[in-house]
Amino acid sequence: MEMILKQDFNLVLEETDIVERYLGFIDVTKTTYDTYKNGLKMLFVYFKKNNISNPTRQDIINFREELRENHSLSTVNTYLISTRNFFKWLEYENIYKDITRNIKGVTVSKEHKREALTLEQAQLVLSNVKNSKEKVMILLGLCCGCRANEICNIQLKDFVKKGDKTLLYLLGKARDGKVDYVVVDELLQNEIQKYIEEYNITNYLFTSDYKKDGSKVTNKTIRYIIKNAFRRVGIDSDMYSCHSLRHSFATFNLLDGADMRWVQNALRHKNITTTQVYAHDIEQRNNKCFSNVSGKLLGN
Repeated sequence: MEMILKQDFNLVLEETDIVERYLGFIDVTKTTYDTYKNGLKMLFVYFKKNNISNPTRQDIINFREELRENHSLSTVNTYLISTRNFFKWLEYENIYKDITRNIKGVTVSKEHKREALTLEQAQLVLSNVKNSKEKVMILLGLCCGCRANEICNIQLKDFVKKGDKTLLYLLGKARDGKVDYVVVDELLQNEIQKYIEEYNITNYLFTSDYKKDGSKVTNKTIRYIIKNAFRRVGIDSDMYSCHSLRHSFATFNLLDGADMRWVQNALRHKNITTTQVYAHDIEQRNNKCFSNVSGKLLGN
């Protein structure tokens, strides 16, 4: 059967449910759904802004390069994945030719672009929190290595007592259900319990201050709160973000002599090479090569 394709992409967009049909077809989680939808929205805005009615492979490459100017490399790749899958689906449905074949994503360094806090910085941040809500958010990152996405999805039912341990089940990265967990020690449990009682929490651990309907706080809000907590004590650099708490958790444990496999399990990394990046950062900072030569040349 010969493929019948539209030549004007604007005719494709006139089908008002086209994006919903595509996202329904690929069957993704709510988080991925929202991310892909936002990526396609940016693509369509780019086409409209540049008067592109019959997009070509080069237009997609140009779109990728524009994304690089305003977004992180990982976000660029996520939006490209959505774009490639969208055009692949359009061709599958005999709607428009797939113009994205063999267009590569951008190379993302495996090195961490976020700094870990020192123990002194972490203590300073905790001693200057605005309230118990902020304190517990930060402690979940520092003491359990939780990601922002994991923190915003925590519900009271996710705390499960097993033997003498309290487990906190988390919505893992790219997972549909809460199968990953961390162990919450007694000291952290006490802080969480005080917060729950103070704020009368009944479902989500952290709720929106704006909606007033008990709905969960967003990733963006958590990142904003933690970034401001850093700034409050003079830690104001792009190198410090919400992820710095997770980075600090790994760094503190490795410096304390924790086995690499333990840290891998605690961080819920599938591949130990991801965990090894933290160890590499520590080794590089302690590398005596950087002082050996200058000591010989400049020392007294």
